[in-house]
Amino acid sequence: MEKVISLNDSIYNLTKKHDNIVKIMESLGFDGITNPKTLNTVGRIMSLKTGAKLKKIEFETIICEFEKNGFTVKE
Repeated sequence: MEKVISLNDSIYNLTKKHDNIVKIMESLGFDGITNPKTLNTVGRIMSLKTGAKLKKIEFETIICEFEKNGFTVKE
């Protein structure tokens, strides 16, 4: 199964499709992702792209980390 994610997908949807995304995102600095309440509220409306901007994480860093973990990142 190909692991493709989009920077425009909601964080909630990404975590439901791919279990290991939570650990990857936490290592990138998305500390709120481990809190179920935050994930179920803010995560439903916030995209990976928006979250990266808020956390001041470079897109290249995110793309690189996901690719190292076997994902293909689409914009």
